[in-house]
Amino acid sequence: MIDTAALFSKMTGENDQLAFRQFYDHFFVTLFRFTCSLTKERELAEEITHDVFVQCWQKRRELTNVRNPQVYLFVAARNRVVDHMRKQSSNRNVALREEEIHFTPDPEQLLITNEMMGRMEEAIRALPPKCREVFILTKQYGLRYKEVAAILDLSAKTVENQLAIALRKLTKAVSFTLEMEVSRRVKI
Repeated sequence: MIDTAALFSKMTGENDQLAFRQFYDHFFVTLFRFTCSLTKERELAEEITHDVFVQCWQKRRELTNVRNPQVYLFVAARNRVVDHMRKQSSNRNVALREEEIHFTPDPEQLLITNEMMGRMEEAIRALPPKCREVFILTKQYGLRYKEVAAILDLSAKTVENQLAIALRKLTKAVSFTLEMEVSRRVKI
């Protein structure tokens, strides 16, 4: 297991280029996926992700007090996406675009049919924007409430409440879908 805090500390405190490279290699794919889920544009997401890492290296001396480098990266990436969207939009009230939902199959998920996964993805897309963001950051990226709160500039309690709302809505949508599926199969 890589000690990312130690790498970040070497990078910021000792100007260690090897530590930066290892830090970059460790977080690039995760940050790219997150950025891509916000922009829905692969090239733009890659550019923003690279920019965030370049900014980390350029401002390394100013980042010595950062306690959680992963949260710092997510916040920096989200801010870059929002800045980009503001520049692209004439409307100052820019909302983040719908995230793409990608599940990595594990044994439990392999039991779920493709149709059911599609319905689950539809239900996630139908969530209100804040619920959707909280759900994705906690469930897909495995971040803790405090980390999500820092990324989205919310309180940890708001994150907890938004996740509860998301889970209630998803449970309702999926149970309704299951009822429809059972009814359909019984009629056959």
